[in-house]
Amino acid sequence: MSAKRDPSAYLPSDTYNSLDKDGHVVFLHTMVRSTNLKATMDFFSALGLMETRRKESEGGKFTLVFMASSPGAPEVEITYNWPEEDGSTETFAPPSRSMGHLAYAVDDIYAKAEELRGKGIEILRPPRDGKMMFVKSPDGISVEILQKGAPLEPLEPWKSMENVGTW
Repeated sequence: MSAKRDPSAYLPSDTYNSLDKDGHVVFLHTMVRSTNLKATMDFFSALGLMETRRKESEGGKFTLVFMASSPGAPEVEITYNWPEEDGSTETFAPPSRSMGHLAYAVDDIYAKAEELRGKGIEILRPPRDGKMMFVKSPDGISVEILQKGAPLEPLEPWKSMENVGTW
């Protein structure tokens, strides 16, 4: 396969020159690679993120899609390298343990668990304790979902569910 170009060369400078009002560094985004852009976008949409911007690069043969929970919030940058002319696509080894997980907070962890399950997303670590669960993206990236504020009262069916796989 041909070498892919550096996507950061295609981003406007204002996306990475951000400092807060006191001149401190600001967290902007985390980049994840995707082998199926639609499936990855559907996954992050199910978590509650929306597309904030997109860059298609004919020359670099990639698409960057940025998604966030709200405008101005830190983003997930989904990088999708287009298939080669022969139709071959990039594959990735399972994610390294050096990148543990992404984490998001929600208003009602049980409602979010039901919503995700209804969209076919497997709950790997159920919210038995009313405060934490884990799922994985289509490319195997672990995502922790936390209850905002105090944990909710443990409820069935969640409090009796076992973990599935790794997270």
